[in-house]
Amino acid sequence: MAAFGPLLRSYRLRAGLGLRTFAGLIGQRASTVSAIESVRRAPWRHDELLQRVAEVLGLAESSDSWNELCLLARRDADRPIATNSPGQGETLQWWWSTDGAPPLDQQELAEMASFLGATIATGPSAEESNIELPPLTELAIEWRVRRLLGRRNSLVAAGPVDVESALERQANVRLEIVPGLVPRFSVQACVVKSPDAVTIYVDRIVGDSRPLASYRQVLAECYAPAALWGDDALADQAACWFERLQASDAWPRALRDCRRFALAMLLPANPVLAGAEIAYRELVEQQGWVEPEVGARVVRNRVAEQFAVPPAEVHRRMVAWPCHLYGRIAQALAAQEPTLPPTDWLVDDDAPRQQTLFDLRAAP
Repeated sequence: MAAFGPLLRSYRLRAGLGLRTFAGLIGQRASTVSAIESVRRAPWRHDELLQRVAEVLGLAESSDSWNELCLLARRDADRPIATNSPGQGETLQWWWSTDGAPPLDQQELAEMASFLGATIATGPSAEESNIELPPLTELAIEWRVRRLLGRRNSLVAAGPVDVESALERQANVRLEIVPGLVPRFSVQACVVKSPDAVTIYVDRIVGDSRPLASYRQVLAECYAPAALWGDDALADQAACWFERLQASDAWPRALRDCRRFALAMLLPANPVLAGAEIAYRELVEQQGWVEPEVGARVVRNRVAEQFAVPPAEVHRRMVAWPCHLYGRIAQALAAQEPTLPPTDWLVDDDAPRQQTLFDLRAAP
């Protein structure tokens, strides 16, 4: 019979709930749920809380699934909890530091790997490294996000993306929230890889205390290298490749691509366009033909509220391909039209070269 934690995780994924989303529905911290799922903490004991867990997971009372969950909760309540120990082939791959934090040195990286129960080998110095990652166009990045999220064309889908659920269900990523990454290493999240799995470790401060939108952005950015360059591109890199990448001339472009990926994941183009159409129509109905700056600000703020992201992130999405929303809003208001014009009505001299989708050698 399985342990309570892994069974709870399987039911949560089957219900399509991200870690923090599920924790909020049952009134618990995400770090608590994570610790229970990874068997680093004993299951809940109170019947009322277990009943709430079953309701959120959609388990019918007295069903076989419900009875098994309760049985395992009682059985595992007094079992010893697991401790981090190096797993076979588990290595620390890359990490996302807090803003302004100094780079980690070899000793700190080794300590963090040991802290997570992983290993890290000593690689060549930054001066000896030659990091080459293929440049990606915006369309190529959009394509990777679309492939990860699937189609989200309907108006029903014009809402926040549960990044946790998407990574766990679509990319087979494990999420674990642990204390100590930020205080000890100034790292918000990091990736540990084994031959058959990818685990994203997130600090408890980020997982429990940061706004949900900020937390999801960290997850998306941390997963970005795997989505953008893939195992084939990263497999040939020596140990500590990410440390060398951060010290190389390729890092600014790599960082920008990771942030583009996170932005496209948090705000998928088609749902953003659908949400902006609705926000624009409501603006015209309520306020009439306002100045373009006012109209753009209102639409931006409404989309930010709809997608549960900071307005600054929506601004970045509205000025870039494939949305180009600011110009279209100005056109519609100038023409006193109640709907936004099609995307191809806006002439942009700096439009990205979309034809280079499959040409990874093209400049971004």
